[in-house]
Amino acid sequence: MNRTESLQLHKKAIIIDATCPLGSLENYYKLWIDGGVTVMAPTVAVNQNCRETVSLLATWLKKIKASDDLLLVTCVEVIYRAKRENKLGIIFHFQNSLPIENDLDLLSVYHRLGVRVIQICYNVKNFIGDGCTERTNSGLSEFGINVIREMNRVGILVDLTHTGYQTTMDAIKISEKPVIFSHSNVFNLCPSPRNLKDDQIKAVAEKDGVIGVVGYPAFVTSNNQATVDDLIDHIDYIRKLVGIRHIGIGMDYWEGMDGIATLGESKKLYTELIDTGKWKADCYPPPPWRYPEGVEKPSQFSNLTDALIRRGYSEEEVLMILGENFLRVYKEVWKG
Repeated sequence: MNRTESLQLHKKAIIIDATCPLGSLENYYKLWIDGGVTVMAPTVAVNQNCRETVSLLATWLKKIKASDDLLLVTCVEVIYRAKRENKLGIIFHFQNSLPIENDLDLLSVYHRLGVRVIQICYNVKNFIGDGCTERTNSGLSEFGINVIREMNRVGILVDLTHTGYQTTMDAIKISEKPVIFSHSNVFNLCPSPRNLKDDQIKAVAEKDGVIGVVGYPAFVTSNNQATVDDLIDHIDYIRKLVGIRHIGIGMDYWEGMDGIATLGESKKLYTELIDTGKWKADCYPPPPWRYPEGVEKPSQFSNLTDALIRRGYSEEEVLMILGENFLRVYKEVWKG
């Protein structure tokens, strides 16, 4: 298949980027439009409390209402509509469960406001369990068990990225619905605390979930400059371990990345994240953060499609990776 044919396949695909923190800032969402993406999941909240989170949701709802380019995704039918109308679907995604505080009832409130995916930890311990860089490796708390069950009930997808090993395994066992790792790679290829061991990969596959491979460079390779082929190595590994059905994309483009922030801005941001304990240096090396060569920014998504084809993936497999696998999980979880 030549470049023209791969671009035609890219145009045909429903493309879902499952983690897009940069997309919440200013008008950077337009980069995903330029990349031919159908749906993006901007990080609406991480460490905010309920009041702050509702304010952020209100800002997003206002932006979507005022735009001719955006649609709020609350069900899979809107994803198909976004594809038909050449618009960008927006999935409200929390990268932590702190916005629910210690009140299960807030899950129903957030669902009514459009939230469809909640990541239960962000690196450190919270009310639900341990993050992946926490000193301990405890599992789900009693409150955490109830949160997973309530998310299943109301129709919010459980995201286990940034979450500690035992907490992820407990959550997968407790959940009655598929779960995801929205943006994680393979530990055996890149041994970061943020990446997944084989038994975690197998467990999420047994629950019929999906792993979104991530472009953040320190989770792709230990080399100074990752390439799109390094990223596809993680896709290859997961396919061989559990099959093509469980692979998606969650690039995690963010405001500190090279090409968006200056080196000075990135260093300042890094110092703040390390000093507050949200990041640990053994997991997050200092900037510059250069995303894989070939897909350095969201507008280059078509290069990922082309690279998958060059690696030998069939058209059907490419369509599954780019969006259909996540779409299947959304159908299963959001229908309830």
